[in-house]
Amino acid sequence: MAANLYMTQVSSVQDVSPHMRRVVLTGESLADFPVDKESAHVKAIFPDPSSQDKIPTLSTAPDQRKWMRSYTIRQFNPLRRELTIDFAVNDHQGLAADWALNAQPNDFLGVAGPGDIKHTDFGAHQHLFFGDITALPAIAATLEQLPQSSQGQAWLQVPDSEDIQEIIAPRGIKVHWLVTPNKLTDRFLSGLQSVGCELTDTAIFIAAEVSIVRQLKAYLSDHCQYTPEKLYASAYWNSKR
Repeated sequence: MAANLYMTQVSSVQDVSPHMRRVVLTGESLADFPVDKESAHVKAIFPDPSSQDKIPTLSTAPDQRKWMRSYTIRQFNPLRRELTIDFAVNDHQGLAADWALNAQPNDFLGVAGPGDIKHTDFGAHQHLFFGDITALPAIAATLEQLPQSSQGQAWLQVPDSEDIQEIIAPRGIKVHWLVTPNKLTDRFLSGLQSVGCELTDTAIFIAAEVSIVRQLKAYLSDHCQYTPEKLYASAYWNSKR
């Protein structure tokens, strides 16, 4: 099935922290954008930066995929038709980060999707989250949706103490901020090792660099009892590229 396509324009830009920029998008096309999709991903479709035409081609055809990147729905307000996306910036360069750093009101951005929410077992006995700053929007949006009775822990890497955000999480979720410029920190593994090996009724969310995802999945497979259907593990980026 073809993805739903939306042409949007930047409504506002806010620097949430030194390494996170929030872009609010709006447009009449968002009138039929699905609700309750916070933490799911969309495909952001960027203009060709070498072109004078700053309006992206609204298509997901194979020849357009070089201008597409996956990003998380941080918030959607259907009444105002506002879609909020947080971009990790200022520690790398690339199509999306460069666009976000230079985004101004009325700039155009195409959107395709959304996809499905990945962390869906809100009734699990325990919840575990592991993610670097690129996964912070998805984890924060998920924590905000969990029932107030939820229990668990989250390990979130950010480059600087000023990148620590206020997250509305259930009181039973302990958030560990890992302040280090190194996204490949071994403190994710230490966190997983600290929770024990009986994880059969635990919903686990892992999103980070590919080697970290492989490391944590390997530990789960070798040392833990867990339910594969309750695990979401995604490599958001690759340090080798």
